[in-house]
This record gives sequence, C-alpha cells and structure tokens, in this order.
Amino acid sequence: MPGQDLDRLFSPRAVAVVGASTNVDSPGHDYVRALREFAFEGEVYPINPRADEIAGYRAYPTLGEVPGAVDLVICCIPANGVPGVVDACGDGGIPYLHLFTGRLSETGDADAAALEAEIAEKARARGVRLLGPNGLGVYHPAGRIAFRPDLPRTAGTVAFLSQSGNNAVEVVIRGVARGLGFGKVANYGNGLDLTPGELLGWLADDPETEVIGAYVEGVADGRGFYEGLRRAASQKPVVIQKAGRSAEGAGAAASHTAALAGEAAVWSGMLRQAGAIEAHSQEQLLDLMVAASLLERPRGRRVAVAGGGGGRSVQSADACAAQGLALPPLPADVRERVAERAPALADWIRNPVDQSILAGSGLSANGMLAMMAGSGAYDLGIANVGEEWFLGRPEAEGRLRHACTRLQEAIAGSPIPIAVVLGATEMTVEWQRTLVDSVREELIEAGLAVFPTVERAALAFGRLAPR
Repeated sequence: MPGQDLDRLFSPRAVAVVGASTNVDSPGHDYVRALREFAFEGEVYPINPRADEIAGYRAYPTLGEVPGAVDLVICCIPANGVPGVVDACGDGGIPYLHLFTGRLSETGDADAAALEAEIAEKARARGVRLLGPNGLGVYHPAGRIAFRPDLPRTAGTVAFLSQSGNNAVEVVIRGVARGLGFGKVANYGNGLDLTPGELLGWLADDPETEVIGAYVEGVADGRGFYEGLRRAASQKPVVIQKAGRSAEGAGAAASHTAALAGEAAVWSGMLRQAGAIEAHSQEQLLDLMVAASLLERPRGRRVAVAGGGGGRSVQSADACAAQGLALPPLPADVRERVAERAPALADWIRNPVDQSILAGSGLSANGMLAMMAGSGAYDLGIANVGEEWFLGRPEAEGRLRHACTRLQEAIAGSPIPIAVVLGATEMTVEWQRTLVDSVREELIEAGLAVFPTVERAALAFGRLAPR
C-alpha cells in the first residue's frame, strides 16, 4: 500500500468501534467517548448489538449495517472474534483495522499465536492493514482522534511510536508538560502488520512531523526497521529508547508484546549506523525530544555555562566534560567588556561562570551568558537559574521572576541554542514549591527547553551536537 495512504489511519474520515460499550469504565466506551470529546469531525459508528446509543452516537448491531464508508475500525472484542471483523472490513472495503484486542502471541500460548497468524493471513488476503494487536492505536490531535479522552488537545510536530500503550500515555502527558507538542502518535503493540519500520519510513516524509521519538522493545523485521529508521533519521531527528537491554528486561518484553529484544550492543551499533539518537531511559527520551524539538541543533561542541554558585559551576564542568563538551575560556573581547565594568573580576571569572562572585559588580549571570553567546566562541549554552539562592533572599518571588525575564531576553537574542536548568521542586516549603513550578511553566510556555539538572541538559546536548 502506498505510504501516503497512512493518512487515512491517522486522519480517518469515519471510524467504527467494534465492541463499543455502555460501560463507562471500559476501553470500548473510552474510544467512543474520546472521539466525542475531541470533536471528531467525521462519522462515528459504535458497534454493539445490545445498545441503541453510546456516548451520544447511534449504535449499530454489526459492522455490515453501518450506512456509510469507514476508514478505520477499532476492535475491542475478544481475540476469537477478530477473524470475523477482518472479513467484515474486507467486505466493506475498510482499509485499516486497529486491534486493541490482545491475549495473542504475547501470551506465549501456541493456540493464541496460531490465531494471530490466522488473523494476519486473512488481513493480507482481504487487503486490510492491521495496527496492533495488543495496542492502544493512534493519537492525532489535528485529526481529532485519541485513544484516551483525557489526552491533551493541542497539536504539534513531534511524532511518537511506542510498543507499549502505558508508555505512550506517559510520554505524551510528561512531554506536553515539558513543552512538547505531539502530532502523530501510534502504539503498535505486537506490530503484526504495520511495523515500526514502516511507520518510521512514512513519518520521514510526513510534512507535519519535525521530530520523531520511539520506544521499542524488539522487532521481528530487523532489516525493515533499519531501513525505515535510516530513511527517517536522514531527514529529521529521531530518538529511540530501546528497552529490554538487560536479560531481565528482555524476558519482560517477550511477555509484554512478543518482542525479540536483541543484544544491547548490537542495537546501539545499529542505531548509530542509522543516524538515530539513542536514549537509555524514559527521562533521556523526553530530554532528547525536548532538545531536538525546542532547540536548534548545535554547530559544534563548545559550551558556555553561567549561573548558580560555586558548587553548581564545578558540577556543570563535570557534567559537560562527561558528555564530551568543551568549555573554552572567556574570549578576549568578553574579558575586555568585563574589565570595563568590574576590573577586579576580569581575570577571575571563568567558564562556567560562578554567579556568586558577581554580587555587587553590576554584572549578572544572564548578562555574562548573553556576552558569551554572542562572542562566536561557543556553539551552545546552559543557563543555571540557581533558584535556591533567590528563595533565601528578601522579595524572593520578584527577584526570581525578574531574573527569569532577563534570561528569556538573553535567550531570545542568542545566536546559539541555550538550555535552561531549573531544579525539580524538591522542597518542603509550600510557597517555594508553588513559585518554582509557576516559573517553570512560564519558561516552558515561552518555548524554552527546561531541564531539571545540568547533567540532563549536558547529556541532551552531548547526544545532539556533532562529533
């Protein structure tokens, strides 16, 4: 099937839900309700022989009794009923069938695996493409379709593929809180027909997609995955979290999605060869997607760091060095500008800039970062907000907000990408937690890439910057 036909998977003109339910605490209800709450613009056909209406839509006893053309069927019935659904899709000329239905090959049961193979063969014979089984399906805010009614409505340019359904939900919810806007998201489960390799190859040319992330436990078609990944990574940043890297994780993956986990070293080599960026945890996956989506890709590995006290400066230097980032000293023109305003500091300040030695000098960490960013001596920057210092001073809120406003101005005028480090709200005083969370939200709303530690910011830059 031509790749452009996947548009009808993510942007169907009409959807039928087989196994739609009046039970509000069931997936068969959630899919219908999500279409209602996302204001899906096409026709919605709940299929239930014992209901007249579900979530405000007229229900139909069978798929064959639906009065209009359908692009996508979502199936929530037990596995032994799926072959009949495939036949009904074939009879109706329906191109896509998403199988939420599970308990197939992932169970390790021979009869279940045989049924899955029968489903695959029947779908091929009837010209029906399958997403799943054992997967949540698609989330595409622009197409007004989602696999849960509580997901964010805002559309963006980050695509995400996940072998795990819960992981897809976690990444979307946490990613949106970090400033990511998601476009096309697919949880493909067992990947029986539509594979991650095929999806990656299609996303390579998708005009809506600028950054791709993926959570992969294993693939049955290694060559196809590599070719799709290489195609995508040649055109846009692709971040891959390969789970099941340990023997224990590989065993869990096999029972989760029938994945063939593979050896960690082989996977790492393949990802490098394909041009993808590897993540070893969900935190790294999110950090790398945030950096790739919200920051320009650095031209080199020379980093300017400013903000925070002496300890933060030393830790910043260690974090950058650990990721192979260079910390060039202040160039002569910056030292001259420092000497004009604070002669005693001209030979003292170094990179990373220790904010504590600037007190009373008329210089600020944000001002220093702006000078360094504009000097041509650096390829990227890291700004430590140093919020703990502000929280201990009089008028803490006003001072912290003013400093962050100045930081936004410095970043807006910077010719190099700058990541912001604002720590997690690990504090016992309620007003401090509320203030830092509020400041973080403002920085993210301003489109800045915010990280909870300098180590995570340095890792993101270290993986994205050219070697």
